[in-house]
Amino acid sequence: MEVLIFFIESFIAQNRREHWMSLASGKWVKFYSKIDKIDNHLNERCDCIKKNIVENFERIVETKNIKSGFYFDRFSYNELLSPIAFDKIHEDSILVCPKEKVAFYFHHDGWMWYCSL
Repeated sequence: MEVLIFFIESFIAQNRREHWMSLASGKWVKFYSKIDKIDNHLNERCDCIKKNIVENFERIVETKNIKSGFYFDRFSYNELLSPIAFDKIHEDSILVCPKEKVAFYFHHDGWMWYCSL
């Protein structure tokens, strides 16, 4: 839960943090059922990338030297991904890399949100 708290406190708009913290402290299914709307609540530290998602993701991972991250989707809660591989990531999911202070949200329309402190 610590990783998810980092994501919420760092990358969710201030006026929506309490809502997402409440969801995160409950059952995972409750949080996940709302995750497809999280992009509406991301703050100014996040940028939406709509083209060349795989290439951009791989470039960021390489540039930031990201070796691992914690993955959240419908079936996985706080699963450690190491090494990080794009083919293991699904839509409506979050990858948080607290060591590098970055996170990714993968939207069901194929977009990727990149968040960085």
